[in-house]
Amino acid sequence: MDDRVDLVVIGGGLAGLSLAAGLARGGYEGRVVILEPRQEYVDDRSWAFWTHTGHALPVAAARRWSCWQFSRQGDAPVSCRAEGWSYAYVRSLDFYRAALRLIASRPNFKLVLGARAGEVDRNGDRISVATDAGVFSARFVVDTRPATMDRFSRSFMFQSFAGRELAFDQPRFDDSRVELMTDMRSDALGFVFSYVLPLSPTHALVESTRFSTHAVGQTQLCADLDQLLAARGWSQAEVLRAEGAVLPMGLPAAHVSEPTPGVVHAGQGAGALRAASGFGFLRIQAWADRCTRALLQGNAPVGHPPEPKLRGWMDQVFLRALAQHPERSAEFFLRLAESVPGEAFVRFMSDQGGWRDYARIVTALPPGPFLQALRGPLPGPRPLA
Repeated sequence: MDDRVDLVVIGGGLAGLSLAAGLARGGYEGRVVILEPRQEYVDDRSWAFWTHTGHALPVAAARRWSCWQFSRQGDAPVSCRAEGWSYAYVRSLDFYRAALRLIASRPNFKLVLGARAGEVDRNGDRISVATDAGVFSARFVVDTRPATMDRFSRSFMFQSFAGRELAFDQPRFDDSRVELMTDMRSDALGFVFSYVLPLSPTHALVESTRFSTHAVGQTQLCADLDQLLAARGWSQAEVLRAEGAVLPMGLPAAHVSEPTPGVVHAGQGAGALRAASGFGFLRIQAWADRCTRALLQGNAPVGHPPEPKLRGWMDQVFLRALAQHPERSAEFFLRLAESVPGEAFVRFMSDQGGWRDYARIVTALPPGPFLQALRGPLPGPRPLA
């Protein structure tokens, strides 16, 4: 394959591989190059989300649960369900392998590992993509690179977490329900909670997560996680793998003075992560399906769509309330768990909410902090802690 192709996909992460796999599955006849800076794919992350019964996924979920729990530290948990819905877990390595098999099955597709993209420029009717593996000339470019550090640092809030996949010889976990947000509490660094996905009675992914106005470093997060494991009696487990990240919550929009024709943006850097939750897997799949259809029909690719105004506004107000009142964050989430019907909560969190669902969310929350969140500046970002 020479350097003149029909489509260059910058980034072979979730968004880039989702698009490439969809095009391979659909029999796209154009020449495609996927540029990915990593040298190999490993089991480095997890994706979890609510999905309706019968909803097709690009790869089978490793586990599903029909019950999820919230709790304040020291209190009994509140259990929630939603008829027809489950909370699903997709292991990254399962997704990577399925997508890579599809890409490898198409001789007109090429995945270039260890290739970092640089400048993207329009040259007549072609777009040039400079990389450390050479320059590619394409009709279209889909750029899925993450946000620049400057833009990332200006997010409303951050979701920082550290997790470990644990295994025991004997049953230690109740695998009938997910601990979605348990042990909720606040401290000088913000709001912190536990997240436990029990994959079997002897096997679980356990994470400690913080929502805060600054990105929290892995040293602090691992200390949080060690404290959680000690409190639960899980410190002696075999650690199968570890994962951790800092996700932007309310990433500011990118300002592009002159968009390059034929270049679109997707993935985290294009706002694919839901501001109020950090969920992005199904949002990226929905975009990848739309972009795949456009290309298979002979049209230009489409970028990730902007957030609907009402949902974006509600998420912004919620994040402002969390930032201004971290000491009340556990109360906010418990009110949602106790007062909003499970189906309405899940629809809202899964971008399928209607006016009635929005109304239920609003009326469940205490008015004072959220009226205050309608005005006034958001606390500014601080250096990595």
